[in-house]
Amino acid sequence: FCPLSEKKPHRSASNSCKKVHDEMVTCYKQSKCFAEYGYTFRQCLHSKDGAVVGDDCIVLRKAYAQCRRNLTNPAFRQMGNPYSA
Repeated sequence: FCPLSEKKPHRSASNSCKKVHDEMVTCYKQSKCFAEYGYTFRQCLHSKDGAVVGDDCIVLRKAYAQCRRNLTNPAFRQMGNPYSA
């Protein structure tokens, strides 16, 4: 067992998609679909119309999906998940 040092910073797991997930949720909650039109979060999440939800939200949704797929890819266990940075 190796004791943890208080002086050294510890890295979080590189296979977490939390950062992309949080950015995606924030983007959707600020979109026209959710804020102005009053649709539910789930309805906005399933919308593919960039004019309603915004193109960046769609890109973040695809990046989150790719990040989740990479968690099951054995190659990324060695190299690390590029979407989780």
